[in-house]
Amino acid sequence: MKVSCWKIVKNIAREYFASSSCHGMPYIVHPKLSVVERVCWSLLVLLSLCTCISAIVIGHQKWIEKPMIVSFSAKPIPVWKLPFPAITICPQTRMDVRLFNITEVYLRSRKNGTLSKAEERKLRALSHVCSSVMRSQADYYASSVASGKAAGRVPTDSEQVVQHLVNMSLRQSDVFASCLWSFNFRPCAALWARKVTENGICYSFNTLSSEELYTEDQAFREREVNPSVRKGGLRSMHASMMRSTGWTMENGYTLKEDLLAYPRRTASGGYKGGTVVLMKMHQLHQEYICSGAVQGYKVAIHPPDELPRLSEYHIRIPSLQSVSIIVRPRLLTTQKSLHRFPFTKRQCYFADERKLRFFRVYSEQNCEFECLTNFTLDACGCVTFAMPRTNTTRVCEAHERRCTKRAVTRLMELDELSVYTGHDTCDCLPACTTIKYDVELSNDWINLDAMLDSMIKHDKSMEGMMPMLLYVYFKDNKFLYIERVEYMNFNGELANFGGILALLSGMSLTSIAEIVYYILVRPVALWIKVQYAKATVGPAAPSELQPRTRSNSLHLVRPWIP
Repeated sequence: MKVSCWKIVKNIAREYFASSSCHGMPYIVHPKLSVVERVCWSLLVLLSLCTCISAIVIGHQKWIEKPMIVSFSAKPIPVWKLPFPAITICPQTRMDVRLFNITEVYLRSRKNGTLSKAEERKLRALSHVCSSVMRSQADYYASSVASGKAAGRVPTDSEQVVQHLVNMSLRQSDVFASCLWSFNFRPCAALWARKVTENGICYSFNTLSSEELYTEDQAFREREVNPSVRKGGLRSMHASMMRSTGWTMENGYTLKEDLLAYPRRTASGGYKGGTVVLMKMHQLHQEYICSGAVQGYKVAIHPPDELPRLSEYHIRIPSLQSVSIIVRPRLLTTQKSLHRFPFTKRQCYFADERKLRFFRVYSEQNCEFECLTNFTLDACGCVTFAMPRTNTTRVCEAHERRCTKRAVTRLMELDELSVYTGHDTCDCLPACTTIKYDVELSNDWINLDAMLDSMIKHDKSMEGMMPMLLYVYFKDNKFLYIERVEYMNFNGELANFGGILALLSGMSLTSIAEIVYYILVRPVALWIKVQYAKATVGPAAPSELQPRTRSNSLHLVRPWIP
């Protein structure tokens, strides 16, 4: 007797329903239930399976789209595992009045316009860092530029802005009176290095050297800023010659580094574990043409591997004040296991994923500054004196300042439009490991005159001085940090999958094995058995596939388990 394929499939399905471990399926083929009851159980099992599959798909899709969560660490981290913040100080006075009296030169240029070539070059160099107070609608250099073009002269990169700013700037000994680090007096030249920023010549503490911050083709920048640093002897005592001992933002300090490592770190929070600097400024050095009405200093607190941008973020500190900057670090780390996910999902870059043209170290701020540099070069054909560049890139001259300002404004507009267009001009995501420093300020006035009057011996050298005392230290000895962790690993996904299956249908991995068995193994086994029976006895229907009816009841080969 020949058995049809449909009948074989039907009997295998009935056999599976009768013996399945999934809740409710045996009732679908139970011989003692009516048709209405079987239909109800069929709908219930179908609804349960659909809900189960939907829940599994939604959970898996959520894992794929958002593979991580941000959470606080289980235990705090001590401050000696973090670098002490880098500090950049920019005096509001950009030049030594004894070397170049900008007030006298500027007023003279406005009256009769008779300036020597040296005075004109210095004035044009200062226009890159001075406030807009000294430039009106008819700029003092407009006529000279126009006459130069009329005479057929093409402006060249001959202003040497950095060189003039360095030569005219206040010497370090005129800015710093005394310096402390970890409650020990140190030479200020060993702690504070001269740097070029958008605000002109500034001084930085605990920053990476230009050699470690910039790429190899930027080596000339250090020679421009510190041309007088000795190449031998005590050069290691100069702050600009300090090199990192192995620290990186992503990996932190190595096990071989002690508390004398660089960038510097402190053993404890509080005043004794921080830095103190006494700065001085004489009244004779104050001027209001370049600096404007606001006098004092600009201070930036930033990571050691980040270029400070005081034109964007800074703290203003006036003279004759004692200021305490209390720092609270905000560390964000990322699990190494998230490296396998694309950066578009975790929204950050690991150190080996994004390389910059001019910076060795990737950070969001370094990336944005390089993007601005490239945008300015494309728009103006030159870059500002503070931007990274190659030896062949031209520095914008004084009359091109309008173009560089328009480039900044245009890039900001493109960033705003990226919210609607979805196209980010710079594509500068944060680094996967970042440190930000939140600060609290406390200040009080310094009554220098009362102090001098109370001294037994009157110090005439302090007359006319306008000092500023700066304290920077950590608030606590330990801090909680934030960590990007994997939202769910494979074990969690497996547990979620199994939990939903067990809750909604009572199934497990063994139930899935049953389905595979009845779809693949069972039909093949029956076919082999039939072929063997044909070869030995002759064509006969397999007994297991011949349902025997008695009193309209179903008798399966496998015993019924109620």
